[in-house]
Amino acid sequence: MIFTDRLKLVPLEEKHLDSLIRLRNDPTTWHWLTKIDPINSTTQKIWIEKLQKDTSKMYLAIENEEITPVQMGIGDTKTDFVGILRSDEWDRTNRSVRVGIDIMPDFRGKGYATEAFSAFIDYLFKQQNIHRIWLLVSEKNADARKLYEKLGFQLEGIQRDALFRDGKYHGYLMMGLLEDEWILRLRSGQVKK
Repeated sequence: MIFTDRLKLVPLEEKHLDSLIRLRNDPTTWHWLTKIDPINSTTQKIWIEKLQKDTSKMYLAIENEEITPVQMGIGDTKTDFVGILRSDEWDRTNRSVRVGIDIMPDFRGKGYATEAFSAFIDYLFKQQNIHRIWLLVSEKNADARKLYEKLGFQLEGIQRDALFRDGKYHGYLMMGLLEDEWILRLRSGQVKK
C-alpha cells in the first residue's frame, strides 16, 4: 500500500468492481480512452482475475479514507473509491513503464489526481527502480495534459490521428518523465510526494 495525506493506493480487487464499472462506463471517462466499449461485471471480473496473475501490469485502486463524525462524537471510517492508477508495458531491462490514471467524476478538480499520481510516480522511481515513466494522452484532453505537465511530463511525440471521437480523428500525445527530472522537481518544491 501507498499512503498520502488523504489517500491510500491499494491493489485493485473484486471489491472495487462496481465502482470500476461506473468509472469506466462514464462517458466523461471512456471518451478519452483508447478502448471505448462498455464493460459489465462478468467481463470485468474475468479481467481482474487475469490482472491479479499478470506481473507485467500493476493496477491500483485510489481510496479516500476519511474519518466522519457519527453519533456521540465517535469517529467512524468511511472509504470512497476515487479512481484507478494503471501501469503496464513494464520494460525491466530499460527501466521504463507506461502509466495512466482515471478519477471518478465526483472527485475531479479536488487535487486527488495530483496527490495520487505524485505518490505513484515517487513509488515507481524509488521502489520499483524505474528510470522513465511515459503515457499517452489525447491532444484534446486539456485537464489531463495540465496535470501531467504540472508533474513534469514532457512532450516526446505524437501519434497522429490515433483516436476517433465525435466524428473526427485526434492525435495521441506521448509524454515522458525521467527519474532525475522528478528528483529535481521534488527538491525544488515544484511537486509534493
